[in-house]
Amino acid sequence: MIDRIIMQVAGISGRLVEDKLDEFLPIFDEAKNLRRGQWGSLKLTYYHTYSLLRITGSLHKFAKKHNYKPFTFREAAETLRGIATFLGVPLSAFRINSIEIGVNISMGETPMKYIETISEYKGNKFIPMPPRSGTNKIYGRKCKMAEYDIKFYDKIADYILEKKIKAAEREKLPKNLLRYEIKLSRKQLMTFGFPDPTAENLLKRRYAIFCVYLLRSIMKDIVFTNDIVDYSKIPDCSSKVLQNRIKRYIFAVSDGYDRYLAYLKDYVGDDEYTKAKRSKASLIKSMQPFLYGKYETELKERFVEEIATVHDYKRAVKSKKV
Repeated sequence: MIDRIIMQVAGISGRLVEDKLDEFLPIFDEAKNLRRGQWGSLKLTYYHTYSLLRITGSLHKFAKKHNYKPFTFREAAETLRGIATFLGVPLSAFRINSIEIGVNISMGETPMKYIETISEYKGNKFIPMPPRSGTNKIYGRKCKMAEYDIKFYDKIADYILEKKIKAAEREKLPKNLLRYEIKLSRKQLMTFGFPDPTAENLLKRRYAIFCVYLLRSIMKDIVFTNDIVDYSKIPDCSSKVLQNRIKRYIFAVSDGYDRYLAYLKDYVGDDEYTKAKRSKASLIKSMQPFLYGKYETELKERFVEEIATVHDYKRAVKSKKV
């Protein structure tokens, strides 16, 4: 559930670095008086001037060498404890700068079929994520809020491109895996009521509940574009009338309709703008009984199943209190 993390530890002596991390920090930058390197999936930077160690990367990859299978709260807790134990530094000393929380959701069809129906959240549109280097295909959508970033993307397609997985090896990977994640900065965590984001506090029950609540509440309030219509159920329509109604509906739920509303407001007048908004609302309401809503329903149902799997706080604290 807790995946990518950025954290730093102050008061790390050069002697500790030599004893514990020397092999992981082979790059010296004399001009900046720092050392850099890699510990598994984690990028390490040690600033000699400030006796500061910065750790960036995926806890999921660090623990499992990949990040496409489930990664539970318990496993994240064990991974953080293992890092702290190896360094001989208490969890309370790890200052959290940002975290990503999320779940990998196994779907019945290709992830983009579901992702393409995700429209907006609290009035903010989901926009295509930039393609990875080497491809022009879009594998996800994101929504940037003041408090956090929200992403939905094809996890396996992204993994294949990131790791440059050869075609022969791709058959071994899971199919139709959709990633839903939220990124929060330290400031944003504090805004949500966590005044001291440390690794120790991150593993407390309150944080576990917050992560689940945020994922659930955002999923609940996302607006989906249900444009798959059961035309046979629409009554009393001639072929031409039905055709025009479907055309109006598809336009009304598209991104183009917002540009049309902006045109009316800026160049035609408030009366026509208001009339068009009401017409859209009325049309969408009238079409609701005839929408399949297949992809929205399946995504939400499978999300609930997955969140129940990764939210294992009780197992995380059974053997050791955090």
